[in-house]
Amino acid sequence: MKNKFKKKFSVKILCGFFILLPKFVIAQSNSEYNLAAEINKKTLFVTMDKMGNIYTCDGISIDKYDENGNLLFSYSALSTGRISFIDTYNPLKIMVFSKDFMRLLFLDHKLAAQQEAYILSNLTIFPTCVCMSYDNGFWVYDENAKQLFRYDAQQNLTNKSQNITLFAEKELHPSFIKECESGYVLLNDRENGILIFDRFGTYLKTIPVFTDYFYVMNQQILYIENDMLKSIHLQNLQQLTIALPENGIKQVCIENKKMIVLTKNNTVKIYNIRL
Repeated sequence: MKNKFKKKFSVKILCGFFILLPKFVIAQSNSEYNLAAEINKKTLFVTMDKMGNIYTCDGISIDKYDENGNLLFSYSALSTGRISFIDTYNPLKIMVFSKDFMRLLFLDHKLAAQQEAYILSNLTIFPTCVCMSYDNGFWVYDENAKQLFRYDAQQNLTNKSQNITLFAEKELHPSFIKECESGYVLLNDRENGILIFDRFGTYLKTIPVFTDYFYVMNQQILYIENDMLKSIHLQNLQQLTIALPENGIKQVCIENKKMIVLTKNNTVKIYNIRL
């Protein structure tokens, strides 16, 4: 008899086939969740890196845990401004963005500052969203220009998009940007959906997913809708719906057969995905 922390996946195939996820397949009949650990520190935002490490942020500090929930390193931003977003695109160069102070800071794998912070106002832009890019560059969404700008590691402008209002049906209020390993740049907007660009800033399409948060795993966008985990493929838009281990989950990350969830109580749970 299974305990309360185990629940079989209930999988509804929307397109008549299974979607392969990295290193495991979400199957219909023989998968289940197993609660492995809990992180009881209050958290506003959780993410993972490709090595399976877990990062929690409460707005003023970042904690890094291994995949089993053991605390590894911590960073405090008490003197550098409230943390708006962290990006673990490169596990050896963690990006920390403070919107209030318009600054970027980069941390090493031990969450120690690597260099002086970038003051984005020096670039004559008004940043509301920032993310890491390839070769240690970064993308910025400029609220005034309504454009994406990409800078290299020396803060030189390398690419930019057109005015994004050309592709939006409603007023733009992006919540975050994310560059994928495949080279796509995703701009999330609750009202307009997920706008997809290539690495040069060329607009490609809009995915009709309306959410405050999503997680990218390989070519899959993972997000929560009506207490269910949804997956949509970046290229072919094929979809999958999967039951979650509990209701009220705010965020989900999946790497290396681990599901990390931010609960309605703002704590983090780590589930093994058993095949």
